[in-house]
Amino acid sequence: MEIKVIELKDDMARIAFIGEGHTYMNALVDEILKNPDVDVANYSSEFHFTDPVLLVTTKGGKDPVDAIRNAAVAISDNCAGFIETLNNS
Repeated sequence: MEIKVIELKDDMARIAFIGEGHTYMNALVDEILKNPDVDVANYSSEFHFTDPVLLVTTKGGKDPVDAIRNAAVAISDNCAGFIETLNNS
C-alpha cells in the first residue's frame, strides 16, 4: 500500500491512500473512530477515480498517526482471526 502524507500536525493528519477504494477506507475510518482520543476521522475522494484522502484529528494533542496505525493493526488482526476460523472449519 502506498500512502502520501499531505499534512501532518501534532493533532491532525491528512494522508492520501494511493489506489485504495471505499471498502478499505470505510473499514479504516470505522476502526479509527473507536479510539476515544479521536475527534474526527473521515475520508473523501474529489472524483470517483481519485485517491481517497483520510483526515484524522485528535483530542488532547494525541498523535493522529498512532490512531491510524492502531486501527490498521486492529483490521489486520481481525482478518487474521477470520482466516484462522475459516481454516479450522
